[in-house]
Amino acid sequence: MALDPPVSGMPDDPGWYRFWAAYTAAQAHNTRRPTKVIDRRVRRLFHDLCRVVEPTVVLELGAHEGAFSTWAKGTFPDARCLALEANPYVHRQFREQLDDAGVEYLQVAAAASNGSVSINIPTQIGSQAKERTSRMASLAVHQRAVGNETVDVEAVRVDDAVPLTEADRVVAWIDVEGASDAVLSGGRETLARADAVYIEVEAVEKWSGQWLDVDVARFFRSIGKIPAMRDIQRAQQYNVVFVSPELAGRDGVAERVARLLRPPRESQDAGATVG
Repeated sequence: MALDPPVSGMPDDPGWYRFWAAYTAAQAHNTRRPTKVIDRRVRRLFHDLCRVVEPTVVLELGAHEGAFSTWAKGTFPDARCLALEANPYVHRQFREQLDDAGVEYLQVAAAASNGSVSINIPTQIGSQAKERTSRMASLAVHQRAVGNETVDVEAVRVDDAVPLTEADRVVAWIDVEGASDAVLSGGRETLARADAVYIEVEAVEKWSGQWLDVDVARFFRSIGKIPAMRDIQRAQQYNVVFVSPELAGRDGVAERVARLLRPPRESQDAGATVG
């Protein structure tokens, strides 16, 4: 679904992003590395970028077990690590673990406005039964859901949940299962301050009314962020990292991103032999 109307100040034509996404995906496949290896390298490089930023505020939206927040708290012990998870079953399962890790783990939904919202927890997708602790809870409805449990939960705009000072440095991890429109809209000011954001996107509609990857890219471009890298998790679902121009321009950052898509050495050697 395209934005209607488009985000203020954004060009309507999504061709620039489609080209970038297709080109980088092709480059990733050309390395002949397994998909899981590329995915792992993207996550590792995002962690490296976080180390460059040295954040004082770390956000994880759609946190589930809070793996990123746990890593961040261990790596940046003085940072405020805030993880939001709307699903009460998931929150109950991991609350003690994340409390022990020093993460602020809240059972709230990041949304476009404060108050109360209904989240949908699929109990069956197609012929497959789903646990209520799966990652698939969302403000949106999955198009292939045969059954849903609807739960009313507290909602908060990220901009209201995360007061920032001028000195704060922000990074974020977002995995909100088709609800990126509401989550990003409610966190515009905070995310504009972020130097690096890792977010899951879809190129086709899986959740009713969701923003697609091009819509997410429009949003980030409107707040001054550029796509730096992506993985190849699935054909139409992947994770992309948006960064600030300041971070992209830091010494060594472009070289690190380029190394992400470097073929294994044996492939390089074979190519040199053939040439």
